[in-house]
Amino acid sequence: MKVFQWMMALFSRLFPGRASDLALRLMTGPRLPEAWRGRAEFAPDRQVAVGARAHLNIWAGGPQRVLLVHGWSGHWTQFEAMMKTLGREQFSFYALQMPGHGSEPDGPSHVGEFITTLRHALDVIGAPVDVLIGHSMGASAAAFVLSERDDIGRTVLIAPPTDFHGVVSRMANNLKLSEPARQQLLDKMASRVGIGYGALDIVRRGFRITARVLLVHDRDDREVPFADSQRLYQSLPAASLHQTAGKGHRRVLVDRNVMDLVAGFARDGVLSVKQPGVETLRVSA
Repeated sequence: MKVFQWMMALFSRLFPGRASDLALRLMTGPRLPEAWRGRAEFAPDRQVAVGARAHLNIWAGGPQRVLLVHGWSGHWTQFEAMMKTLGREQFSFYALQMPGHGSEPDGPSHVGEFITTLRHALDVIGAPVDVLIGHSMGASAAAFVLSERDDIGRTVLIAPPTDFHGVVSRMANNLKLSEPARQQLLDKMASRVGIGYGALDIVRRGFRITARVLLVHDRDDREVPFADSQRLYQSLPAASLHQTAGKGHRRVLVDRNVMDLVAGFARDGVLSVKQPGVETLRVSA
């Protein structure tokens, strides 16, 4: 990694435009781990296309509808343990598979496509969604869409990046890009997504979200800073923030305490889990 960073640092100083193009390809090219390809403990009852490159996996069950949205380089199978915990007696599940994140690579993707696809998925479902659960970039897309509508009562946002200018800047820093290459990367990403960084500032949109929100974030998350959830928590009218430690960015999705907490919140809006050393902060609706 250090050799690659050194090469990118030199390359970006000599050829900032080409270096920013390479960084843009890296940032918009999902990398789905092989362990998730074709892996599923229980197959959906059916699949429905959402646009040209996404689909919705559907499990029929109870009367309440849960929509699950994976994150960048993620997969719907990351929610299998959560679906089992929630149970099909009370819930029917809809799990999105985002563009670029299928079992076989099918091209680039970005947060703008996540937002558009989530909007389309809600239209495809048609009936009201009772609970929306998103992880990482899927949680950011969920928060963005929530700020546009008021027909979803409860939402769980797990490790959401809330500052996409910061996301791109961190990538530029990790790649040791020169300042001209960094600025070109910021401009090219904004053009590719089609939504300005100001409009994508999830914290600034927080006051528009009327749903009850449960935020879950691990203090040791190395991919999305815990501070992103702290800032969002402060901007939401009705939110709770559950802090974990030592679970990182993805293992938090299979943590038993987190799943029990999410299940209680999804069923009746109650936060019932008490875990030593983990703080759950509350704001009244």
